[in-house]
Amino acid sequence: MKKTLLVLALTLLGVSACPFQAYAEDREYKELGLTLEVGADLVSSYLWRGQNLGGMAIQPMVSLDWKGLYVSGWANIGADNWLFEDITPELDITIGYDNHGLQVDLTHLYYFNNEAYFPKGGFKALPDDTVSSSSMEAHIGFRLGDIVEKVPLRLDWYTTIFGNDYNPITQKRAWSTYIEVGYDFNLPLGLVLGASVGITPWLGYYSNYQEVWKNAQTVAINNVNLRLERDFELKHLFLGVWGEMMLNCYGLDKTNLTTTLENKFDQRLNWRIGASLYFGSEW
Repeated sequence: MKKTLLVLALTLLGVSACPFQAYAEDREYKELGLTLEVGADLVSSYLWRGQNLGGMAIQPMVSLDWKGLYVSGWANIGADNWLFEDITPELDITIGYDNHGLQVDLTHLYYFNNEAYFPKGGFKALPDDTVSSSSMEAHIGFRLGDIVEKVPLRLDWYTTIFGNDYNPITQKRAWSTYIEVGYDFNLPLGLVLGASVGITPWLGYYSNYQEVWKNAQTVAINNVNLRLERDFELKHLFLGVWGEMMLNCYGLDKTNLTTTLENKFDQRLNWRIGASLYFGSEW
């Protein structure tokens, strides 16, 4: 009798456990693997790959990721300079794949200047006065830190493949390219120091399509960058405050080292401060 009751109890326990197991499996099956990130940076200057492109700006972004496949939008809303003259918005749309440290994507850069979204001429590399200022670039990057957490080394290669990238010297598409290597150092008090060096390996946009030095070298170190950041996290919210200094060695001389409003696009030593606020959620 006792054996019969024991078998009956075990059977009922197994039956009663099935719905919970099925519910757990069903719940796991229904998880979409989607990650949404929304946020914005508030910056004192728009600095980009060795160039000062504008004054104070807000730079919102949104990104949707599904198992490494992602699409994102990033915008710059600000003025050309600190005098807030000529507001020049920019919208960059990116699609790509990011997994196991490898990142591959395409970005379309568009400026709201009453021109076509896809530039006339495209891959034909027509002269500047016959194409839009918009362009598209291909990017491949590698994050060693995604595989070996203690080695936060990163390497990125960007090449313009579409739109306004005409070399007036060769009268062909320049395939303007920017290569950057960087490393993050963890400091006391939760501070992170990011150091990076960027170069342009041949004649292109980053060196104004000109020989870099008087001896006709074409490789230019156009971004030596230091960024000090402190991050704060609260559940799904992320807050970062940071300062950044950027030195562009291309064409460097005593007339363009310091920051002035008059030679903003030519100056070689730039700095900025900023704050970032982001929200992330998973389904």
